[in-house]
Amino acid sequence: MPYTGIVLTIIGLHAALFLILLGHWLVAAGIAPRAMAAFVEQYETRPVRALLVGVFTYGPLFIGALLASNAPVPLLKLGALIVSYLLLLVALAGLAGLATRIGRNLTPGGSPWQQSLRGGVMLALVCITPFVGWGFLLHIALASGFGAFLLAKPWKCAATAVAV
Repeated sequence: MPYTGIVLTIIGLHAALFLILLGHWLVAAGIAPRAMAAFVEQYETRPVRALLVGVFTYGPLFIGALLASNAPVPLLKLGALIVSYLLLLVALAGLAGLATRIGRNLTPGGSPWQQSLRGGVMLALVCITPFVGWGFLLHIALASGFGAFLLAKPWKCAATAVAV
C-alpha cells in the first residue's frame, strides 16, 4: 500500500505539468495573436530551421544559465535564475505556435482559440509522456519554440502593427 501514494503523486505531477503547458500556450495565443501568427508561419514554412536555430541558441544559453546558478555569488545565482526563466517563457511562447499549427490541422474550420486548445492538448500529451517525452521530446520542442521565436522576430511584428 505505500506505493499508492507514490503513484497518485506521479499522476498529480503529470496533470499539473499538462495544465501548466496548456495554460502557457493558450495565454501566449491570447495575448499576442499577431506574434502567434508569425510563429505558426515559421512552423509552416521552416520547421527544421526553427529547430536548428533553437538547438544552437537555446541549448547553450539555458545550460550556461544553469551552470551560472551554481556560482558562489548570490546575485549571480539570482540573475541566472531570472535568465533561465525568461528563456523558458520565450521558448514556451514560441512553442505555442507549434500547438496552434497542430490545432489547425486537427480543426481546420475552428476558431483560433479552439485550434490552440486542441493542438496544445495533443502537444502537451506528447511532451509529458514518461521518459521519451520528458527526456527528449520536451527539450527538442522547447528548443524549436525558442528558434521559432527568434526567426519570427515578434518585436518587429509589434512595431509594424503600431506603425500601421
